[in-house]
Amino acid sequence: MQVALSELKTNVGKYVDLAESQDVVITKYGSPVAKIIRYDKEPWYLKKMPEAITSVEQLFGTLPSDVDLEDIKVERLSK
Repeated sequence: MQVALSELKTNVGKYVDLAESQDVVITKYGSPVAKIIRYDKEPWYLKKMPEAITSVEQLFGTLPSDVDLEDIKVERLSK
């Protein structure tokens, strides 16, 4: 949602409440200048991480079927 700065000043509480469910983009003279986003109580670095990395796919996503991991290993070790 976009809101003009003058409107935000008048109804700041309304837009803070709205920011709990969606980002609020603040505009000044029609151009975006700031954004109000939802506050996440748990920092990104404390969120659940996998206990152990068990495969390359966990690190990089699904690899194409024509990729040979042994070829990649040989190539990396030759550098």
